[in-house]
Amino acid sequence: MSKNDNTKASNIKNDVKKKGNKKPNTDNKSTDNKSTNNKSKKENINITDKNNKSVLKWLGALIVEVIILGLMLVAYSLYYVDSKIEKINKVEIDEKDLSINEELDVTNQENYKTVALFGVDARDVDNLGQGTRSDSIMIASINNETKEVKIVSIYRDTLLEVENGSGLTAKVNAAYSYGGPQLAIKTLNANLDLQITDFVTVNFLGLTKAIDDLGGITVHIEENELPTLNLAITEQIAVTGIYSDGVFSTGDVLLNGTQATAYARIRSTDQGDITRTERQRDVLSKVYAKAKSSDIATIDNIIDDVFPQIATSLAEDEIKALAKEVFEYQLGDTVGFPFAYTPITHETKGSIIVPADLSANVSALHEFLFGETGYVPTGKVQSISSSIQNETGVETQPVTVAPQTFE
Repeated sequence: MSKNDNTKASNIKNDVKKKGNKKPNTDNKSTDNKSTNNKSKKENINITDKNNKSVLKWLGALIVEVIILGLMLVAYSLYYVDSKIEKINKVEIDEKDLSINEELDVTNQENYKTVALFGVDARDVDNLGQGTRSDSIMIASINNETKEVKIVSIYRDTLLEVENGSGLTAKVNAAYSYGGPQLAIKTLNANLDLQITDFVTVNFLGLTKAIDDLGGITVHIEENELPTLNLAITEQIAVTGIYSDGVFSTGDVLLNGTQATAYARIRSTDQGDITRTERQRDVLSKVYAKAKSSDIATIDNIIDDVFPQIATSLAEDEIKALAKEVFEYQLGDTVGFPFAYTPITHETKGSIIVPADLSANVSALHEFLFGETGYVPTGKVQSISSSIQNETGVETQPVTVAPQTFE
């Protein structure tokens, strides 16, 4: 199927909507708490919960495949079509305004390259910044000596203080919408005692186009997935402008880019986010496998379609340096953050994930990323932690980090 225009495809058929269920809530998906008061009916959750482990296992595999595929494309561009790297959107950020906490001792972080990774939905590359909520938020930490890469996925509904001078709290994914990658980085630095100076944002449109360039991928579709899949296709068309028919067959089905991206993002069947991440891994592993066996012309087309859907503050020489070492990287552990939390339904902010508490979680985060045992968060983090606790009434819980290892 040709990329972007899909000239033989029509608007999704009317009976797609007839077969679909009521449109699922796409905002507050991380939690499912029926409480209407932010201080009542809280459910204590620890990262050692069985379901959370399953989510992290699949999420880890998903992240690995995305990173490897992306770096291999960059590496390819360096050795064969060096000029292609210019297709990646360069975004300048003010390095003097990144909200790195004044009390922060960065000694243990100096041997690491820490980058913020954002996944967004945007109709065009001009919307990769402010005004678009980040659908996924990750922190990649690269040990410069050992080349080990650790990944932390920040739950997008996590309640943090948005670092815009207001002192107000919000879901962390709102920071990207309010102030683009600059404000998102500032928020992560201020709340987590980090010194992130660079970011990479990927538009999901790039995945859709890459799958079309590959001629589609074959995915196994279950009967109970059809209604929500077709609703997701409708939403995907609205976001990307790439039209597609619906999916009406079960079993092994060849999906185009729009259909496959929609399939990877449905989450209202079975176990919600657990099976959603399984679908994501399935789609991306098949994309990765098919890309590895594709000819140079196809890879070239993918680069032309994917690179423009990437925005980064990394300089060209930094991108090249990372790409040249891609085969030296040792992909280590991945975890979700916060480690200990309570999901509640806030009376004005909807379903949120509350760190329990933020200071304890940040201390554990630094031990995971940088090996800092007994890390004491700065006064800034402790102040934010107290404010969140006062706002929500969520009590401190024991923090246990249970990382998932890549196989």
